[in-house]
Amino acid sequence: MKRHSTHRIAGLLAACLISAVAIYGREGNPAAYRDDDRLCIKLPITAGIDLPANGQLIVTPVVTDGEHLMQLPPVVFTGRIREKVNERRERLYGTPALPENSVSNTVIRRGRKNPSGNTVLFEKKIPYEPWMAGGRVVLYRDLEGCAGHRTALPPLVAAEIPASVQPQLSFLVPADEPKRRSEQITAVVHFPQGRSVLLRGFADNRRQLARIDSLTACLTTNDTLRIESIYLKGYASPEDTYAFNTRLSANRARAIRSYLQENFGLEDAEFTVVTEPEDWDSLRRWVVLSDLPARDEVLAVIDTVSDPDARDAGIWKTDNGKTYLMLLREVYPQLRRVDYRIGYTLPPFTVEQCRELIGSRPEWMTLGEMCRLAETYAVDSPERAYVCAVALEFYPDDPCACNNMAALALRCGDIQTARQCLARCAEAPCAWNNLGILCLIDGDTRKAQHCFSLAAEGGSAEAAYNLAHFAELNCEW
Repeated sequence: MKRHSTHRIAGLLAACLISAVAIYGREGNPAAYRDDDRLCIKLPITAGIDLPANGQLIVTPVVTDGEHLMQLPPVVFTGRIREKVNERRERLYGTPALPENSVSNTVIRRGRKNPSGNTVLFEKKIPYEPWMAGGRVVLYRDLEGCAGHRTALPPLVAAEIPASVQPQLSFLVPADEPKRRSEQITAVVHFPQGRSVLLRGFADNRRQLARIDSLTACLTTNDTLRIESIYLKGYASPEDTYAFNTRLSANRARAIRSYLQENFGLEDAEFTVVTEPEDWDSLRRWVVLSDLPARDEVLAVIDTVSDPDARDAGIWKTDNGKTYLMLLREVYPQLRRVDYRIGYTLPPFTVEQCRELIGSRPEWMTLGEMCRLAETYAVDSPERAYVCAVALEFYPDDPCACNNMAALALRCGDIQTARQCLARCAEAPCAWNNLGILCLIDGDTRKAQHCFSLAAEGGSAEAAYNLAHFAELNCEW
């Protein structure tokens, strides 16, 4: 009989407690919520009408996330007879009748005017800790009868603690543009003095032409790209007249053009051939860094004599031709060279192709392709971070690349990197949402709200979300 009565009491108490919490929730009042650095709990706790006159119910609210827990002061419901027994024990023996720090000792007196028992509005503010986000307030209940008999009733979930509202970061994928690329080398192709015939076995030409061959073959044998243009610029050294050197440098560039066409075809490529008859700039740089005895005199001639032929003659006269002959032997051969640039276009790549190219040929990828590849990886993965770092390396001034790296930095708490990246694109509307999050972390809520507003007006869904949840935002990822 006692066992049956105990189970019936537990069931009625559970029903009353669940009902009270449900009614409070329907009225739009959260039972547990965060208020700045405090967790506020405002929870109605009701005892059942079947609490025996000599019984006592101890309800202990506990905040927990399943791993951590924080016990709060209990609420005690006492039957009419048990109240008198408690008072007598405390008076005669000094035995505390209630648990320490009890919030309430509500005496249940049943009758026609009080058929549902009593309700206690439990209110408590405690320091908020990060682990509480998404946790619960659970009521642990102990029913005490006569002779100290205690029964633990099933715990009840009385309130859900809202999870932290994290701001939404913007990760951008720009539209793709035509992929025109170029690669350039400078080949010091040697020609016999005064001649424009290309001789593979002359001087160091075999090695220099091998460099041109390697670059050209790599691109022309790749079916995924199309060669569009070839740019050749021929240089000559200052000896002989300027008019003669003009013709000579042009003929030498054309000799390289003929070599490329004969060995690689390139019928569809557009050739551009330009010349610089005498490369005085390179000569001057060499002289500046040299330890020539007549260094200052040679520089004075180069800087003050405008006519190329007179300038050449002036260097000859500097020290009776001693410096000139040294330059003719050691420096002038390096000035007889050709700049070679080959331009090509690339097709769009699939994500799988990009996955292979990001480590071997990232320069062939557009920023959009890099961003789409980054999106295939988990937000906090090292692969995503690597792709974004490569994107920033190849597109250092692009607002999208800067914004995306800032987004990753904000997530992992690297505020310095985020600040540096956003400083590069602070005027770009696409970065205003992430800039608002940085301002929020800095404590400048007014500027953060302004940034979110501007970004939302520009169509940013993330900024619109951040604006709608502004008061709840917590930058703890």
